[in-house]
Amino acid sequence: MIEKEIEYIDFIKSAGVGSNDRVSSSIDSYISYLNSVSKYLKITVSYRVLSDERDIESITRQLSRLNVVADKTIQNYEAAMRQYAAMLNSVAAA
Repeated sequence: MIEKEIEYIDFIKSAGVGSNDRVSSSIDSYISYLNSVSKYLKITVSYRVLSDERDIESITRQLSRLNVVADKTIQNYEAAMRQYAAMLNSVAAA
């Protein structure tokens, strides 16, 4: 589960994610990545667990220890998590 999912979609669209997509949607991929993080770690993706680089590093370590996804996939998850943290921090700064 992703808290503020609609806001996240709007944020990544405004950041240009998916603007050059021709075949599949990067936006859908980013949502899928965060949902996978939520599923694998049994967490709700929210400000409480994903608001800065330390959180991203912690989550990445947890995913690596589970040994359920490839390193390249974890890198994709990290990109989605960085956008989520950026969204939360842009709202907090406003």
